[in-house]
Amino acid sequence: EALMEELGLKEDDLQDVIVDDEELQEEATRWMAIARVHTEKPYSQYWFYKQMRIAWDLAKEVKIRPLEDNLYTTQFTCLGDWECVMEEGPWTFKGKAVILAPYDGYTKPSTIELNKIDIWMQIHDLPDSFFPKIKALSATVGEFIYAEPKSHDFKGNFARVRVKIDVTKPLKNAVSLVIKKKEGMQRVIFRVKFERLPDWCAVCGYLGHLFKECGDGVHPPKALVFKDLRVTWFRGLGRGP
Repeated sequence: EALMEELGLKEDDLQDVIVDDEELQEEATRWMAIARVHTEKPYSQYWFYKQMRIAWDLAKEVKIRPLEDNLYTTQFTCLGDWECVMEEGPWTFKGKAVILAPYDGYTKPSTIELNKIDIWMQIHDLPDSFFPKIKALSATVGEFIYAEPKSHDFKGNFARVRVKIDVTKPLKNAVSLVIKKKEGMQRVIFRVKFERLPDWCAVCGYLGHLFKECGDGVHPPKALVFKDLRVTWFRGLGRGP
């Protein structure tokens, strides 16, 4: 309706072509995704294709087709490659987030929202008693997917949570909860860090640029409130349990 209004169209102006969904070939749209590089900087599409094929470590060929500036469709040849790419992110190109979403091959690509990535988050120094609240704590950062269960063979003073974060919003550097006691309220704050975090700004917390590219790039140390958000420890690729 919005497009009809924009183009000044009425029902009588349109001559619809009727398509039966049984005519559409399922194979033609199987294992497809739509992708966007979260950056405003120019880059080489050739190197994007080449480096992503290497990063994904695919068993079969992938077809990458540019649609418009910074927007692509990808189609994989086997289920294993599809699951690897869609579930083992986040992926980056030259440090910038590569945002992926499943694509059915029928929806207009420009209408698909590409602003969220799945990422492992660590909540540091979290006491075991608060582990049942980990879903509520994670929801203040992004959309909770699941938490890695506590195990005796795990080493690390943190809890690992898979969350979906919005790249158009600033990152969180902490989560907090309030304990109700007889003598009053007590707030407890826990630092959060992210595994395989794409480039981010330590000043404003947004993904897509570094703090030396924010404003004039000159900032006092106390302004870097989002520093040290990327952790060096991570379990590796995969969605976890």
